[in-house]
Amino acid sequence: MEKLTETELEQLASHLRCPDGSSGIEVADVMNSTNANIITKTINSLDISIGDTILEIGPGNGKHVSELINKANDLSYFGIDISETMITEAKQNNSQYNNTSFQLVNGENIPFEDNIFSKVFTVNTIYFWENPIAYATEIARVMQPEGILSIGFIPESTMRKIPFAKYGFTMQSVPSVIAILEKSGLIVLNSTLETEKIVGNSGNAIEREIVVLTAKK
Repeated sequence: MEKLTETELEQLASHLRCPDGSSGIEVADVMNSTNANIITKTINSLDISIGDTILEIGPGNGKHVSELINKANDLSYFGIDISETMITEAKQNNSQYNNTSFQLVNGENIPFEDNIFSKVFTVNTIYFWENPIAYATEIARVMQPEGILSIGFIPESTMRKIPFAKYGFTMQSVPSVIAILEKSGLIVLNSTLETEKIVGNSGNAIEREIVVLTAKK
């Protein structure tokens, strides 16, 4: 694949933040494939059990939700996203389930009451939190006591090597994410780091680090 121009990199970064229109749908399909491993590992780290009420922040097109919803009986899943295009796609891709819900949000507030969710997870959204501590505090607010949060992300050591990451991404390291969560009142339980090989969003084969970090209320 030819090297992307700076304009193309900036457009790609914009769609990674908030996929929009037909181009956004295409980018989201690539993301679903590219991020399959980190999504699975993040979901597995939640240790989902019968009756869990689960919130996902940034589900994209939601094609992975079937993987989650079949893990246990009596689950309730809620996905929130800042992209109207992705909310539409996720609803269509999960129309067969009566225990899933998708809602458009502003990326600053989580429109649920306190102490609702037993499990919360998000993959590759933390770079876009405008005020990370405030948003992590919002996450903590909607979590049940002893609830589990799992965050999957690409650490700064890898993000610095990705050309589009200079456009609107706030790079995070494991220590910086731990600090954000601790300042929001959450207790960090564990973080795992591994290296994987993927075909990136720009079409190039790359090796990258991925982190899955878990915390509890």
